[in-house]
Amino acid sequence: MAVELSVIIPTYQEKHNILPLLEKLHAALNGLDWEVICVDDDSPDGTAGLIRDQSLKDPRVRCHQRIGRRGLSSACIEGMQLSEAPFCAVMDADLQHDERLLPLMLKAIKEGSLDIAIGSRYVTGNGMAGWTSGRVATSAVAARFTQMITGLKVKDPLSGFFLVRKDFFDRSVGQLSGKGFKILLDLLLSSPVPPKFQELPYPFRPRRYGKSKLTVSVILDYFQLVLGNRLRRSSSQA
Repeated sequence: MAVELSVIIPTYQEKHNILPLLEKLHAALNGLDWEVICVDDDSPDGTAGLIRDQSLKDPRVRCHQRIGRRGLSSACIEGMQLSEAPFCAVMDADLQHDERLLPLMLKAIKEGSLDIAIGSRYVTGNGMAGWTSGRVATSAVAARFTQMITGLKVKDPLSGFFLVRKDFFDRSVGQLSGKGFKILLDLLLSSPVPPKFQELPYPFRPRRYGKSKLTVSVILDYFQLVLGNRLRRSSSQA
């Protein structure tokens, strides 16, 4: 079966979310030639086992279990490297990203000859409806800080929900840091040429099960990625 779209889902302790997400993907991607590659960082809650059981029933589902290494960005990179499809999407396993946007992202990237289609919380200004004002403000400040430091024109550079041409990823992968949780930001900053992109709005859902992966180390990795890129650019211009 020729696959047009690989959906890359990094997982760690998502046993309550992964099966409902796979069901949602079946409904959203009906009529497309797709697969899902779940990259699990050896979850102690049995997430990988659930995915593997599902793969025995559904050839569209693949499980790549990593032992001895962990990290969302590096998991996404490995997942995309495993794909032979011309397009790859990245999304979280926690049901916060709206899977119904995937066909629209694929259509946009093909019709617009884009490199990346980005699921954005800020295009229409209401993508985080239902979230606390503190969470919304923190997210907006982080996005604005990133724009100011890097010069990126992307409204939601910290989005974890996007679709990319595989050949564009292949050209950029050697420059990726693979650190932290912001794989889109890493990809945008590492691209040898400015990528052609479009942002599409979607409602960012609250997490229903499990805990957020946001930790102090994740925040430090984010600042290291942004400031490190700024230093590299300054050095190259000197």
